[in-house]
Amino acid sequence: MMIFALAGGAAEAGTLRNGTWTPTGCGTEPTPPAINGSGRAAYEASVKEANAYQQAAKQYEDCYFNEAQADNHAIGGALSDHQHEVQARFDKLSADSKAAANRLNGKKD
Repeated sequence: MMIFALAGGAAEAGTLRNGTWTPTGCGTEPTPPAINGSGRAAYEASVKEANAYQQAAKQYEDCYFNEAQADNHAIGGALSDHQHEVQARFDKLSADSKAAANRLNGKKD
């Protein structure tokens, strides 16, 4: 599990295991019910379960998408920040090297 700081505070990111990403804040993915055609009452009850499943699955899917988007944003931001830090270190090394070479060669900065 990874933790990223976002503008709104700390956020728990999804998990990545063996190349499969899963959200951590969406609960358990709903399981679709079976349609029971053994009789009218059983059928009607199973249709109600199917409708409830569709609503729960939509909520889960929305959560899944939003968490994935937040993770992508956090990872992209962390990557960009890291690249800027590395570039700043390279720039400082280059400037320090140039200044030292100039001093050794009797030149003023």
